[in-house]
Amino acid sequence: MIERKATDGLYEITSARERKHAHAFERFILIRRKGRLFGADPQGRVYTGELDSHPKHAASRIFLRGTYKIPLRYRSARHPAHPKPSYAVPITGEIDPYALSQNATVLVGGKQIDIQITYLGPLPSH
Repeated sequence: MIERKATDGLYEITSARERKHAHAFERFILIRRKGRLFGADPQGRVYTGELDSHPKHAASRIFLRGTYKIPLRYRSARHPAHPKPSYAVPITGEIDPYALSQNATVLVGGKQIDIQITYLGPLPSH
């Protein structure tokens, strides 16, 4: 396997179920730029976060800390809009920044979720 440096780029996140192919609604694209994460999924949830190395862990693992914002459903004219258009759910976990593809377990709102992270390619240059 060719080793590469941890890099900025586009990543696909899917459920790590045994099924071979994830449906479009089960995947999303995540952008990594300078340790920051940005993404969205087909249901309108917005993902943000950052990656930090942790001095107590091996250099091959970095800590993921982020949130995803779930949009609240549209309200009719009879019901006023909620003062906050979404609510945030915390996401934490550890990943290998050098892997082209990996399975990882992250905590989403305190619940363990198994995901697969696949590097798709570099970001477009300016």
